[in-house]
Amino acid sequence: MKLYLSQGVTEFLDDFSKSLPHAVLLTGPVGAGLGTLAAHMAQTNGTLLVQVAPEVKRTGSLAAISIERIRELYTETRSRQNTPSFVIIDDADAMTTAAQNSLLKLLEEPNESIHFVLTSHSPDRLLPTIRSRVRTLAVPPLSKLESRRLLRAIGIKDELAEQRLLFVADGLPAELTRLAETDGDFKDLSERVNKARRLIEGSTYDRLAAVQSLSEDRAATLKVIETVILLLRRSLASNPDQATLQFIDRLLGASEAIRANGHVRLHLASAVVN
Repeated sequence: MKLYLSQGVTEFLDDFSKSLPHAVLLTGPVGAGLGTLAAHMAQTNGTLLVQVAPEVKRTGSLAAISIERIRELYTETRSRQNTPSFVIIDDADAMTTAAQNSLLKLLEEPNESIHFVLTSHSPDRLLPTIRSRVRTLAVPPLSKLESRRLLRAIGIKDELAEQRLLFVADGLPAELTRLAETDGDFKDLSERVNKARRLIEGSTYDRLAAVQSLSEDRAATLKVIETVILLLRRSLASNPDQATLQFIDRLLGASEAIRANGHVRLHLASAVVN
């Protein structure tokens, strides 16, 4: 995917190439293209040594990065490289607490030729000790003009299609690209946005019906919560409102409880009906 970057991110990349810090954390909303940006940083400044991503260990569980996988990095990063070499950890907040503590040792005792690039849509779930040892870049969304340029660059010329894509993924380059190229993904996201809007704007009955429709699908529920929070934060940009901030806080709490194997419908219902 071609990179579409804000001026601030471009300046960060220039500075990164000059200084090559030991560890960087990229943050931003789902669809911001953090993985693409991380790969670009590795490819343009050296070589990608290894890439770590969450894995599902058992049916019904959420994808996670285990301590065993992080311990493997001890061997994979032991040798000194002739050129800068990069370790990408996608969705680093999916590391278990034990895995994060294990990674901390690598960050504290760096191999000078190894550079870590972590990505996270939920950086608050990372240990403060990890966040204190990385240089953080919050990747901002594209402007509406930049989003339109991206859609036209990938061949979207129909005005209605452009409007639909901008409605559900404005400012998110990876999401815009994926949806524009895959009809099935666009349909899935449209349904998710419809559920999100029902949770925001619907009556109590509508909200509870939307909660019920999610059943016990933990991963799907978390995606809907992310979408609700994204829509609410967009509304805050133009209309700061204390009730909306409180709603977001309840949703974040529900998300954490559901991730911790809490009851899906109970926690979501408690967050959206107040």
